[in-house]
Amino acid sequence: MMVLNYMKIAWRNLRKNRAYAFINITGLALGMGCALLIFALVRYHYQTDRHHRNYERIYQFTSRFTSSTSEFNIQGIPYPFGQAARSDYPEIEHIAMLEEWYSPLVSIPVAQQADKKIKDKNHNGAFVQPSYFSIFDYTWLAGGPDALAEPGTVVISAEMARKCFGTSTNIIGRTLRLDARIPARVVGVFADYKDNTDLDYSILAAWGSVKEQLGSRPEDQPFDNTNGSTHCYALFNDNFTAADWQRHIPSFVKKYNPAKIKETSYPAIPFSTMHLSAEYGGVSKGLLLSLTLIAALLIGTASINFVNLATAQALNRAREVGVRKVLGSTKAQLFWQFIGETALIVFAALALAIGIFQYGQTLANTFLNGPFRFTFYFSTSVLGWLALLVIAVILLAGLYPALVLAGFRPVVALAGRLTTQQAGGFNLRRGLVVAQFAISQMLIIGLIVVGSQLRYVQRKDLGFRKDAIVTVSLPNLPAQDLVKMRAFRNLAAAIPEIGQFSYSMGGPPQSGWRSETRVRLDGRPSEEPYGPQQAWIDADYVGLYGLKLLAGRNLQASDTAREALINETFMQRLGFSRPTDVVGKVLHKAGFAPLEIVGVLKDYNQSDLKQRIKPLFLTTMATGFYSANIQLRSANYAHMLARLEKAYNQVYTDSFFEPAFVDEQIQEFYQQEQTMGKLINFFTGIALVIGCMGLYGLVLFMVTQRTKEVGVRKVLGASVGSILWLFSWEFIQLIGIAFVLAAPAGWWAMNSWLKNFEYKISINPFVFLLALLATVVVALITVSFQSVRAALMNPVKSLRSE
Repeated sequence: MMVLNYMKIAWRNLRKNRAYAFINITGLALGMGCALLIFALVRYHYQTDRHHRNYERIYQFTSRFTSSTSEFNIQGIPYPFGQAARSDYPEIEHIAMLEEWYSPLVSIPVAQQADKKIKDKNHNGAFVQPSYFSIFDYTWLAGGPDALAEPGTVVISAEMARKCFGTSTNIIGRTLRLDARIPARVVGVFADYKDNTDLDYSILAAWGSVKEQLGSRPEDQPFDNTNGSTHCYALFNDNFTAADWQRHIPSFVKKYNPAKIKETSYPAIPFSTMHLSAEYGGVSKGLLLSLTLIAALLIGTASINFVNLATAQALNRAREVGVRKVLGSTKAQLFWQFIGETALIVFAALALAIGIFQYGQTLANTFLNGPFRFTFYFSTSVLGWLALLVIAVILLAGLYPALVLAGFRPVVALAGRLTTQQAGGFNLRRGLVVAQFAISQMLIIGLIVVGSQLRYVQRKDLGFRKDAIVTVSLPNLPAQDLVKMRAFRNLAAAIPEIGQFSYSMGGPPQSGWRSETRVRLDGRPSEEPYGPQQAWIDADYVGLYGLKLLAGRNLQASDTAREALINETFMQRLGFSRPTDVVGKVLHKAGFAPLEIVGVLKDYNQSDLKQRIKPLFLTTMATGFYSANIQLRSANYAHMLARLEKAYNQVYTDSFFEPAFVDEQIQEFYQQEQTMGKLINFFTGIALVIGCMGLYGLVLFMVTQRTKEVGVRKVLGASVGSILWLFSWEFIQLIGIAFVLAAPAGWWAMNSWLKNFEYKISINPFVFLLALLATVVVALITVSFQSVRAALMNPVKSLRSE
């Protein structure tokens, strides 16, 4: 009964103070809604792949290459690694090799018609060993993985089955062709993933079929050849632990890769940490921590509003408190009454926040990408977190105002002699406003720095031409068909709008392909202690991308590797200071004929701007080309691409024509930063809206409390401007104090973020001045709306109102 009475009183007070209720409910709803979105995203990443029963015992073998100047870690592992580890350490419960197959292409034979081609752009495929399914859990709708021990077999997801055959039932034994050329028999169908996972493969083919892709057996590949797409997983147990493996690494490397024993290692990394390891291409923990901090700041900003407005309203409720105390209410009863009022506001805000969350989740999955896309599932833990959030907000927002209101002395309250200091005090409210402005200024600093860095990335001269160039992938073959390559080049050259044409290993200079090797300079006894990057190009590549020669000449046309171009960085690492001095020297690489250095290229960014330019050499090897690079000379791209597609399909009948513009490919490297920039813009806007609402409510209260003072000042000749300044000056001072706190914190946070980039902007004082100016302008606009009304009020009415 008492609780019901508290709720009735709370409802009457909210109806009586509609502006107060609206500001608090809306502010808390915005803060809680955004916090829910961030919680859902962070939870999604921390829950990735946890549905596997043996999650804590799964490890992934990786490769670590150490030189005198750097350390390089990749997920890739040599092809024969799994067989060697399984042979030497049978105590390991399970070991499974996996070869990733990007954007898998399959064809399905159709009677008396052309084969049906399916390319899965949303999921990867893989070649796996049957033991993979003893490590990771799958739900089987038909068949199973046991038959994957046979080459030429495959298991597919229910979704892929429907794409290929129109149904996911009764397809065991049906055939399809991997890469439209390797026959495979369907032996199993597994349920589509519902949980978030890094192993979202739509098609898993037998490991024995890898030889069809490589052109040779995986076990016959050299042990010092490491491919980033080749992975190896293990399930350790008490008989052989990860610590045991760590002790055996030196002897294992000595046995299988003795020439690289000093610089090569194969650490086993817990699978549970891989998703949140930026070093191995996972999601950055720092990113998730930053988002969590933003969520806390938004909740804090909304709670500050509540405390400010509640303590400001305390003067208006002094007599109510006095009457209740005279009638016998205890301090505890009053405390819980005001906590109940806070709870009512918070629950109303929560209902609105859930609506904001649902709408925000739809927007996130529509417009965001990469690590910012997420799926949210309600569970016991989620409901527990939601309850904790509600309790935390009630305590943060309501605890202090309830203590203040419940602590009023009845005699003073009834006599109307309650001072502002007794009602929570201006000092407290000043401190909270300072905190609110500091949060807003830190977010604005982040907004400006992230935006400036992204503009720098977009405008920086990368050292090569990128406009009006499109790349087209060639079929995924062990060795390209040179006759077909010449035919496609000739057909493309016959299109008037097509300019220069070139073949290369991985598309544009900044394509994301990374291949490192070891070389020896002629006359030196051993290989260089670092691994230069390598790429295969034809003789037209340098001209098409506008790469600049500092000395020597371009590569001559050739289908085999005979000559090499190197970049400035490689020249310097070889010990030469002048480009002309290195021209004519010879590089030796295992499995290749000697490569004469015929030219030195000016450095260009072959990787994204997060990485420093590394030593690089380019040579011709036509069978290793997987991309055509084509310059477009007309603005009618759609017409040109349609003609180019016709030429491509005429030559490569079993492949897919997928054009990609180079400038768009380069921007994809920075999707995470671009999305982070959008989120910071959004959350900064939310923080400013919440802050302005609180500021508006506070000024509204101040104007009401100082109505008589404003009237007296006007009677004595005060101008509208001076009265406006009266209300604004205090907040300008508070903004200045907030700036002193926000500037160093913002500089530290953004300087730490910029460390992710080798090539970056410098944070100049203008950034901080702009953040200060923005908060001053926003605050003055908010304050002016009510203070101008007060200044324009007839002083006779102002004085009469007292």
